[in-house]
Amino acid sequence: MRKSPSGLPGLDRILHGGFPSGRTTVVIGGPGCGKTVLAMQFLVNGWTQFEEPGLMVSFEESPASLSTNFAEMAVPFAEAVGTGVLLLDGRVPVNTVEAGSFDLGGLIAVVSALVAERGVKRIAIDAVDALFALSGSRFQRMEFLRVLEWLTESNVTALLTVKEVEGNQGTPGFFGLAEYASDGVLQLRRRMIDELSRRTLSVVKMRGAGFEAGEHPYVISNKGIQALHTPRSTVALVKGLGVRLSTGVDRLDRMLLGGYRCGTTTLISGLPGTAKTTLGATFLEAGCRAGEHCLFVGFDEPAEQMIVDVRSAGVDLERFVRSGLLRAESFAAGSAIADEHYLTIEALIDAHRPTRVVIDPITALDKAGGLEIAGAVVERIVALVKARGISALFSTVTETRNGEVEATLLRVSTIADTWINLSFANQRGERNRTLTIVKSRGTGHSNQMREMLLSAEGIDLADVNSSNGEVLLGTARAQREQQDVVQQAIAAVTLAHKFETLDRKGEELALRLTEAQRGLNQIAAQRAELVERTKVRGRAQARDEVLIHDMRRGDPIE
Repeated sequence: MRKSPSGLPGLDRILHGGFPSGRTTVVIGGPGCGKTVLAMQFLVNGWTQFEEPGLMVSFEESPASLSTNFAEMAVPFAEAVGTGVLLLDGRVPVNTVEAGSFDLGGLIAVVSALVAERGVKRIAIDAVDALFALSGSRFQRMEFLRVLEWLTESNVTALLTVKEVEGNQGTPGFFGLAEYASDGVLQLRRRMIDELSRRTLSVVKMRGAGFEAGEHPYVISNKGIQALHTPRSTVALVKGLGVRLSTGVDRLDRMLLGGYRCGTTTLISGLPGTAKTTLGATFLEAGCRAGEHCLFVGFDEPAEQMIVDVRSAGVDLERFVRSGLLRAESFAAGSAIADEHYLTIEALIDAHRPTRVVIDPITALDKAGGLEIAGAVVERIVALVKARGISALFSTVTETRNGEVEATLLRVSTIADTWINLSFANQRGERNRTLTIVKSRGTGHSNQMREMLLSAEGIDLADVNSSNGEVLLGTARAQREQQDVVQQAIAAVTLAHKFETLDRKGEELALRLTEAQRGLNQIAAQRAELVERTKVRGRAQARDEVLIHDMRRGDPIE
């Protein structure tokens, strides 16, 4: 089916492209739900974005009132009205007296002429029930069906706004026919949650067209209606998962085999004061130093104060704010419903296009409508950053009950890729910070607890010291390390003395060996001399025997 987009991205995704073209959709809602705003945006966007002329017929507000109401909104109302969008005042004077039968033929004729003359493709009839409320005629149903039939024959895409019955949400406020006779029904609701107003919309029906079922939150701001669409499946950008991003802490980088994986989400949980904000600020500083655009979103604490506070830990973010690489914003969590905070974060991401985002603490969203709404918004934020390929870090505040740390709220721990837990260890009159990597999906990581040290030079991690099954931290660790140093020094001296003794004995033996060798050489020389003398004497004796034999003229010697 051909669709007529509303021009509202979230709503069009819910409607799988927009309202069915050439058909009529009834919008039902109570006061403050934004029925008129939706109808006007449908017409204005139709002209400014799709060049489809539109017509607004209002039975409650005058054109002047509509112009005043939309003057402060960032909707191109003035650009569209009078050129591509016509406003028709359909109000019935208060002093009108009903005479004869109820007949809308005259109104239909006027509107038909405007449709033909201006080539109108979209029509919005606002507060049509106000017209029928002025008459007690038994022909109301027939006239309403006549309007629906005329709209269908005119081949225009129409929105009819109708009030719901007070105290009975979802029921039209005149004769209960609209939701049955129309092609589509869009239900707008508004309810108070923790003194905050939350609005949701749901598609009751849409003949011949697909749509996303369920309730979808939306907000009304100076930008008009903005609907939050929760996709059925999360599409993650996995192209950069092989890239590692520095955490800003060398030792933590080594624990994570190079740092956080690009495009993933990291949860930093811990009690107040465990340096969650400082660890997030270090992550941002590392990104800014690499020339990346970064975004900090804080709740319930001014961003300027955060920048000043982390300076004591050697983290200088102010220079990056001045350079434009870092944008730092803060909001009061309870000042708006969590859905509005999501849209604000999405707008900041669209405007600044960061590669790293820190939200501190994300658990503050439970003040903006409760855990259920906040949990849904957190899931949307995770889907948003993953779809944009952003590396995000969320901090959560944990609580202790009966001395045990509770699991993190809002289910963030289950959807985060990496979870780092910070805690305190009370030992020998000291409170020392510790860091543990609970999980890191898709990569190896250290399973050892580290002591986290804060100084003017920044964050550092130290190996904990274990003695007789007890983990030593802080001063106790330092004392044990000093004792280890002394013992190592004593052992080194003892070992050096042993080496010296052995070397001395070796030298003595080598000297003796040299003297013995010299004696052996002398004996060998003397022996060789005796052997030579013996040989000389034997040769001389042989010559003498030959000489004597010859003188005696004896027989020849055989």
